[in-house]
Amino acid sequence: MMQVLDIVVICAVLSTTLVEAGSAPVEAESDYDKVVKIVSDHTIVINNETVQWGYFSKNVPPVKKVSSGSIVTVEMATHHACDDWDKMIKGDSGMESVFTSTPEVKNETERGATGSIDGAHILTGPIYVKEAMPGDILKVEILDLYPRKNPDGKAFGSNAAAWWGFQARVNKVDGGSFKSGSFSETPSQNDEYITIYEVIESDDGDYVTPSYQFEWPNITDPNGIHRDFIAYPATCVPHDAHGDTVPSDRVSARGWTKKDNITYYDEPYPVKIPVNYHVGCMGLPPASHDFVDSIPPMPTGGNLDNKRIGIGTTMYYPVEVAGGLLSMGDAHVAQGDSELGGTGIDISITGDFKLTLIRKADFVLWQEQLDFPLGETASEYIVHGFTETDYLETFSKDPSDIYGASSIDKAMKNAYAQTKKFMIARWDLTEMEATTIITQAVDFGVTQLANGNLGVHGTIPKNIFPDWGETSDAEKGYGEKSEESKKGGRGLLAYFFMTFVGLIIIVGFAYIFVVLVK
Repeated sequence: MMQVLDIVVICAVLSTTLVEAGSAPVEAESDYDKVVKIVSDHTIVINNETVQWGYFSKNVPPVKKVSSGSIVTVEMATHHACDDWDKMIKGDSGMESVFTSTPEVKNETERGATGSIDGAHILTGPIYVKEAMPGDILKVEILDLYPRKNPDGKAFGSNAAAWWGFQARVNKVDGGSFKSGSFSETPSQNDEYITIYEVIESDDGDYVTPSYQFEWPNITDPNGIHRDFIAYPATCVPHDAHGDTVPSDRVSARGWTKKDNITYYDEPYPVKIPVNYHVGCMGLPPASHDFVDSIPPMPTGGNLDNKRIGIGTTMYYPVEVAGGLLSMGDAHVAQGDSELGGTGIDISITGDFKLTLIRKADFVLWQEQLDFPLGETASEYIVHGFTETDYLETFSKDPSDIYGASSIDKAMKNAYAQTKKFMIARWDLTEMEATTIITQAVDFGVTQLANGNLGVHGTIPKNIFPDWGETSDAEKGYGEKSEESKKGGRGLLAYFFMTFVGLIIIVGFAYIFVVLVK
């Protein structure tokens, strides 16, 4: 009898082992496990071969092709890194590859002062999403963002108070106008300045604090172009010794010179601004033009400069060209609504993103009407409105005309119209219902006053609607399932099958035992 009992015990253990073996793939390959650990399927490192400087384009070959459902790690470089070469570029081979510019070697030809596209931002990409076609939507989930530290293990960012910021349109405290060198026809006067911030890691929460400030100097670049205001992106500043800092000669050795010594402020007020990493410029190229300036935002995304496009946010971008061709850059470590001075605290970062294709055939009503970049978080939707919903259509012959047509009033009107349209489609509301709900519950804010096509956003709280608490649109998994999720599904079937087999074995041997005992 003991031999029979031993057999039963062994079979029970064996059946349990079989069940566990059948369930193992589910635990090892589930999408949840992938997201929590952020195991990336692809990585795009930063160098002059993986970026486009100042533009979106449907004609640029992709640096990576990925399947829907893939997780992609993307390195991004700030175009303001040359405000302090030693703190943000020196010793970093990827950054040096992008920023190297001498009379003999210019690794990135499009970096301002070219007389052609002349946008500002360094965009990593483009990323081609397989099977994405015009009319689809690309869903981009921001899983994580983290700073790119220099060889000393520190991270720095730069903020410019520049001629294009809103502060330049308002008199200073002393009543005088804001001067910006030759741009304001005051070549001997310039009120523009730069603040260099340092990221401080703390158990109480990471923050940024000013390291030092300096007045914008009168600079000549290696090609002899005079820059007495912040005229072009990627101007490299040949610093003087100041405070406890003795700069290297890496900038001056590359041919950058200045007229006079720089005025520094080495003890700025020690404010502590909480870290809020977000991606300022991310989106897809339009079909209408071969190349477009990276500065004005458009229906397919681009330079939204919304501080809410950070960790945990999902963005939805209308696709206009095959593959989508996602590019991203202009990351900030902090920024207030309006981006009043002209920039946030621009910083180089790395991000983890999940890219999912939503096919046109699978659209729900609000997706059928999407003609702007929509954001979604766990608690709200973020609707974007601009001076012109599609400035490339309004100013098709000369898109740069948007800079002379900026209007925050029109941006507010469009933000309201987009919010109303979205809410009617999303919750099946009447126009009267939508308008009263918007008036009482939706917050509108000025996104940015710096990008030509000015922006206003509306944030719609989810918890006011009866379906609050149900699966969000970001979690519904629109589009093709990734290979990982397919494997997870097969693993679940295997689990139930092996459990069934194990139970049959146990019952069978139990029956034999009972018969033998009798």
